[in-house]
Amino acid sequence: MGRSITELAAKEYVVLDGGMGTLLQAQGLSPSELPEEWNILHPDIVKGIHLDYLMAGAQIIETNTFGGSSVKLHAKGKEYLVKELNTSGAMLAIEALKDYISAQGAKADERYVAGSVGPTGKIFEMGMTIDEAKNTFSQQGALLAEAGVDLFLVETMLDVREAEIAVKTLKKETVLPVFASVVFNRTAKGEYRTLFGNGVSESVNRLIDAGAQAIGTNCGLIEEYIQVVREMRKLTSVPLLLYPNAGLPVLQNGKTVFNQTPRYLISYIDESIKAGATIIGGCCGTTPEYIRLIAERIRGRMLSNMS
Repeated sequence: MGRSITELAAKEYVVLDGGMGTLLQAQGLSPSELPEEWNILHPDIVKGIHLDYLMAGAQIIETNTFGGSSVKLHAKGKEYLVKELNTSGAMLAIEALKDYISAQGAKADERYVAGSVGPTGKIFEMGMTIDEAKNTFSQQGALLAEAGVDLFLVETMLDVREAEIAVKTLKKETVLPVFASVVFNRTAKGEYRTLFGNGVSESVNRLIDAGAQAIGTNCGLIEEYIQVVREMRKLTSVPLLLYPNAGLPVLQNGKTVFNQTPRYLISYIDESIKAGATIIGGCCGTTPEYIRLIAERIRGRMLSNMS
């Protein structure tokens, strides 16, 4: 039996996968459709994207379940699909990993499936209570764990309170590792804060106290997020996640596109490593090509052998 993801991440740099929604959009996903519903409508496409990331070198692939909580689905009138979307999302990633291992044979290395858990889209004490948040994260976590994911990735959180509740709930619900990532914005004063005003120090402390085994930031600009990671590294020694967008979103012909190229993003890899990032991938707009470039640079490298 191979190492757990926490054992691997404690010793080596790890490659996370890239964007899912952007690639689904390229395959025909419309703005009115739920990306998660493609787990049942177009399973071959979702599975193919997972396989593309594995072939590019991703060591962690994320399930297509970012918006799969009952609260998020309820807002779209699709709460009745919560079990099917989460279970199928996990199984497609697991099947892709099995196909990859079968194709690689003895060359197959350690790879993992992360259950993606995104924000509910609700605001505490206005549209959602703490108990409601606990219940929806507990339900989604149980479904993903039962389907066989290796870890959870609580991601794109705009409120550290919600991230904290998600981490604590998932830790209570299962024995699986939980990683957590928060979205930060640069203020006029040059500080980095979440949409709800949480600073980097507060975010790090609360997520670590909640039990997250790796923390980080995603869904923002690489140029800014390197500084966030640098601040995080001063506060903790746990593995740090960094997976930025491919620039700012731009609307072209009714579609959202991201204009930073893989070569542009990879030009920041050395600075990202120096800042303290150890689990590196991509978010919105990134593709298997970017992940391939990351993998060529860091996959299999020991933490003590790079600076």
